[in-house]
Amino acid sequence: MRSAHISRRQAEAQFAGMDADYDDVFAVQAHVAQHADAVELAELAEVHALLDELDAELEAAEHAALIRVPRFTDPQRAGRSRRRSERSALRSLPVRLDISEVTSTGEAA
Repeated sequence: MRSAHISRRQAEAQFAGMDADYDDVFAVQAHVAQHADAVELAELAEVHALLDELDAELEAAEHAALIRVPRFTDPQRAGRSRRRSERSALRSLPVRLDISEVTSTGEAA
């Protein structure tokens, strides 16, 4: 089995007859690099546009979540709400109990 490795002398001997114009090769390589850079810049611009859109959606969702959060979250408001519900329950007691029935028993508590 032959080795894929060749010596420098063998390589120079193989390519000695070739008279290539390396300026054309370099020009093609530069053109390909510029094209690749342009494609990469276009892809980066598209990615940045998608990220900006995602940021806007997340900000809108965060704003909507803040609006939907019940106002009971802080302790002061929770205490106020509890006191209001207790007051409304106390106010409804005379309606639920007939005052004449309570006072007619004659015994004081």
